[in-house]
Amino acid sequence: MTTLLQNIQAEKSERNLTVYLVGTDLEFEWEDFLTTHPESTIYHHPLWLKVIEKESGQEVLKLICTNDENEILGILLLQETKGIPFGLGGVSGSRRLSSLPRTPIGGPLATDEYVAAKLINGVINLVSENPDKLLQIKSYATDLDKYARFLYKHFWREIYIKEIPPYPDEIRYGSSRNHSAIKRAVNKALRSGVRYRLAETEDDLRQWYNLYLDTMRFHTSPARSFKFFIDLWKYLRPKGFMNLLLAELEEGKNKATIAGNVLFYYNGTVTYAFNGSSRHHFEYRSNDLLHMQAIVDAQKDGYREYNLGEVARDHSGLAAYKKKWGSKVMRLYHYYYPNPPQLEKGPLDVEIVSGLKNKIWRRLPLCITAKIGKMVYKKL
Repeated sequence: MTTLLQNIQAEKSERNLTVYLVGTDLEFEWEDFLTTHPESTIYHHPLWLKVIEKESGQEVLKLICTNDENEILGILLLQETKGIPFGLGGVSGSRRLSSLPRTPIGGPLATDEYVAAKLINGVINLVSENPDKLLQIKSYATDLDKYARFLYKHFWREIYIKEIPPYPDEIRYGSSRNHSAIKRAVNKALRSGVRYRLAETEDDLRQWYNLYLDTMRFHTSPARSFKFFIDLWKYLRPKGFMNLLLAELEEGKNKATIAGNVLFYYNGTVTYAFNGSSRHHFEYRSNDLLHMQAIVDAQKDGYREYNLGEVARDHSGLAAYKKKWGSKVMRLYHYYYPNPPQLEKGPLDVEIVSGLKNKIWRRLPLCITAKIGKMVYKKL
């Protein structure tokens, strides 16, 4: 019996597709391809690649698949990681070729399955020559493993995406109960003197970053460096691909930043990427205000989706919070070649000893957690 993979391989040979690495010489053609592909994300864009290259010091490998007319039919981005000593990060901290590390989503973008198969098999051949490296591909696709033998699929996390109706249709936030609860929370924030605005200066970014560090410390997770966010501000914001939405508490003539969300804008989707919140001001419901305002603004600007991001499997409370907005659930998969001996634990695996993480990590000065995060993200 002829298998799907055999059919794909036969079709590939007939079409004379070519896969090769490119540099910045085809950046404009790359961007043109992204604008025509319905599944392209901000994480496929050259500006995001520039930011993560600066963060890790590792070049992103840019593979393209072309036909005889030199038309781009598919792309696949990969970056090498150095790995964390002693296996503390599990698969996430291992030496690997990933699409993409320190990024929620990656994987191939292709015009059809034959192009996707050509890209994936090309990368597997490359990894086969380096047995000390693991291939990792992050994708919403449920069937990438049909394109290559010994490519193994593992469920990673669920991602919550709120569909936005076209303006001026009413935006509904889940069930009637949830819709009313969110409205009450936002009204409470406004009555309490919380106001929202877009960040305007790097000083705004710096003030928010201290909240972000504290938030990441509380969740016992390594934080991205301030330079990483400066690079986002420098490269993505001028193109309209990134913004920081702030919540400020007004008390008389005084204003204090109590929360903020870093948002990405690309291909019809607004992506909630990073949050920093003052735990001492949770009662003001500033995060509800920020999410609702981002969704309202997205609708007015013609965006179709609001991506609330992924949730780890053991964080049921966070999953319930994101689900209450009326979001749909998508599954994110990680594909590997060869099959890893153990599944991922998480960045740095600071949960190895639960008592230790609470007693030590959460008591570290913010400047120390920032330095640790910077070192970790150079290797993840």
